Amino acid sequence: MLIRGGRIVTMVDGSPDEQAGAILIEGGKITGILQEGMPLPAVAEVIDATGMIVLPGFVDTHRHIWQTQLRTVAANWSLFDYIVHMRSIYSAFYTPEDAYLGNLLGALEAVNAGVTTVADHSHLVNSPEHADGLLRGLEEAGVRGVYCYGFFVNPKHNPFSQEASPGWRYDDVLRVIGGRKRNGAGSNRILIGVSPQEPEAIPPETLHREIRLCRDIGAHSISMHVAMGSYDGGNRVVEKLGAAGLLGPDMLFVHGASLTSGELDAIAAAGAGLSSTPETELQMGMGYPVAFSARGHGVRTSLGIDIVSNYAGDMFAQMRLALQSARAMENQLLAERRQAPRRIGLKVRDALRLATLGGAEALHLEDRVGTIEEGKSADIVMLRTDRIHLSPAPDAIASVVLGAGVADIDTVIVDGVVRKRHGKLADVDMPSLLGRLEESARRLARNHSTVDPAGIESFWSQIFPHLA
Repeated sequence: MLIRGGRIVTMVDGSPDEQAGAILIEGGKITGILQEGMPLPAVAEVIDATGMIVLPGFVDTHRHIWQTQLRTVAANWSLFDYIVHMRSIYSAFYTPEDAYLGNLLGALEAVNAGVTTVADHSHLVNSPEHADGLLRGLEEAGVRGVYCYGFFVNPKHNPFSQEASPGWRYDDVLRVIGGRKRNGAGSNRILIGVSPQEPEAIPPETLHREIRLCRDIGAHSISMHVAMGSYDGGNRVVEKLGAAGLLGPDMLFVHGASLTSGELDAIAAAGAGLSSTPETELQMGMGYPVAFSARGHGVRTSLGIDIVSNYAGDMFAQMRLALQSARAMENQLLAERRQAPRRIGLKVRDALRLATLGGAEALHLEDRVGTIEEGKSADIVMLRTDRIHLSPAPDAIASVVLGAGVADIDTVIVDGVVRKRHGKLADVDMPSLLGRLEESARRLARNHSTVDPAGIESFWSQIFPHLA
């Protein structure tokens, strides 16, 4: 395959913001970037990118993909509302088929939006069949990613009750990993990680045991919510993990607005990753996005979309919110000294790096994805600029970060396979899938309406005594 005629944004550190030329793809890999004017080889397929910006696929390092059929329900929720309704009611009513549909459509939504790699923090493992359905949805969608098997204990209804421990999940994750090794399934495109129980809500010894288990089974990533702004109970999870000698490069910390400078330094020293999810953090009371300040400490920092149950699943919004909120905080520091900025420090390229190479670094996949360069997997997005809101587009990166949207994405390639072509997902019977998803959503809504949340709110209020 040859992509020619586009404005190539490689996102290789130190590279020009854009360059002309052609991208040669063989066997799912980028095998060459041919400079403008060089002779072009004969290939099976030529993709004309004239008038388009060609960039690496976005890397989303934190998403709960299963919530796809619950779109808009969380639009006005705090994190407390989310715990009560999503984690304590809706999750209990998901069947394995619901789990499969949520992950399949959610992963297709990611690909449609140019997200070619996603870390699925999957806290819907209500049974081994749920685990299989969630993983199957990712695989069938054609996305690249890390499926982080959740050890979370989800409740039962009615009446409200909760298992005492993850129990069988410790063994079941071994079943999932063992089955994939035996079958040779998705060994490269979908990796297996683990999401331990909430670090802020379980005893340190339980968290330590789960982390050791993750390492014993060879989990690619260990994804954990930590230091969530005003919800932070002062547990200093990262500090304690460091004291216990458990920090490592396989860890992916999520949110982190109340991480101390010392904890950020420790994360950086360990080579661990951090995922900031600006839209949920700003909405739900989890503090201002920490992405750029963490990057300043040398942390492998990235962006995540988190949940589509309250907003759209695209990286454009997260780049803008991360960038502009960080700029606002820097400007406010000056304003408090009765000063105004002469120049803006953070640049649009900084935001795009978080969404591409930064995400690859946070997941320790920078040898495979995150940039357009020889030897990397062919995970590529082509974005049209012949639109009124993008024409003219003299600055390619600024156009991507501050001007573009999902509707502008013409082509998405994952692992050398065209998954979206001419603005439409390839080989997907979308009307049929959406019909099944909508029926699932209606049934989940009916079941949710049968549960009185008062008792559940009372239960969780004891965990968060400082609620306003």
